[in-house]
Amino acid sequence: MSPRSTGSSQASASPRTASRGKRFLRGACVLLAAFAAVDVGFSLFLIRDGLLFGYPLPPFGALTHPKQRAWLEGLRREETDGIGRFDPELGWSWRPSSSAEGGRFHTNSIGARGQREYAPTPAEGSLRVLFFGDSFTFGDEIPDNAAFQEILEGRQPHVEAINFGVSAYGTDQAWLRYRRVGRELQADVVCIGLMLENIGRNVNRYRPLWNTRTGFCGAKPRFYIDAEGDLQLVPQPFPTREALLEALLGDRLIDRIAEHEYWLGKPHVWTGRYSSLGRILAGILAESERTPRKLWRDHAGDPFRVTLAVLEGFHREALADGARAAPVLIFPSRGALFDHALKGRSYWQGLLDELERRGIPYVDLIPPLVQRQIELDEQGGPMSLYYGGHLTSVGNSVVADEIYAFLDKFVSH
Repeated sequence: MSPRSTGSSQASASPRTASRGKRFLRGACVLLAAFAAVDVGFSLFLIRDGLLFGYPLPPFGALTHPKQRAWLEGLRREETDGIGRFDPELGWSWRPSSSAEGGRFHTNSIGARGQREYAPTPAEGSLRVLFFGDSFTFGDEIPDNAAFQEILEGRQPHVEAINFGVSAYGTDQAWLRYRRVGRELQADVVCIGLMLENIGRNVNRYRPLWNTRTGFCGAKPRFYIDAEGDLQLVPQPFPTREALLEALLGDRLIDRIAEHEYWLGKPHVWTGRYSSLGRILAGILAESERTPRKLWRDHAGDPFRVTLAVLEGFHREALADGARAAPVLIFPSRGALFDHALKGRSYWQGLLDELERRGIPYVDLIPPLVQRQIELDEQGGPMSLYYGGHLTSVGNSVVADEIYAFLDKFVSH
């Protein structure tokens, strides 16, 4: 080929290349404009007050949901009624000798649920059992007499079943509450309530960062595992409710709880609040990261490791204090039972295996609750295991029977 023909070919190719480049650039601009239009449209018409169809979108700050503002207004007022109160060590707890929910909830003089009073030492011939845990242990959404502890006492009068459950607690808070109120009560058995969702709470210091739809802005202590493999306590950082309020109003709360807060910045949103599509994608990831199913399957993750270490520490401490047994009671959330257990899709086998390996006894309440739900479905009546998000008297009756079966087998004999 001659030099002249080569130059001619290159000259003719250059306009075609330039034309393709222009078309590509125009297409990219159209796509970018469409993306920007959709992004703006989502911001204007779908995202309201940081929510998409009721779901908070990252990045998450101190307030993750609008309903937390109502709680914040309540925090400004003096605590004068109800059973809940701020606690400088535990984050929150129950006020002794109080009532709430129109008299459905009561606490006695030691802050345990119900109106029955218990002596400092067990009655002659009785079996004293203490229960620590969260709302499933406490019995949220049901009256005192529908909680499994009162059902157990009614069926077995020689059992003193003392309910120290507190709504929204992690296993860490339950352990610390045992240290405060349980050690001196000379328990025969200490039961450690574990609802499957608690795994995420046990690496959390500020509730809205774990449960972004909560209406409660509580700060809490937590344990972490240090380089030597030992549990270390990170205290609740606010000495008074006024200090908590001041940090929230002064936009300093996140700084105060940032150290050892597992859920801070999960997920990271590289677009910040500027892109609604970026926030929506991050919101999907945030929900996925916070599912108990994912956390229980990650045996090397901090939530799994810390939860098992806390359960073991609590168990062994109760035995060292004189209890004859300290089993873990495993509760399913409504979703865990209906979406997983009833369909044969268990995600908590790793928990059971690890409890067995560590020699920690447990009462797995999931199989008997599944069986009872199957019976209810076959009967087709109005009875249900759950009311709202918690067990009804029907569900708690199952729990009471399973606990007594454990006591009869491992303690009474």
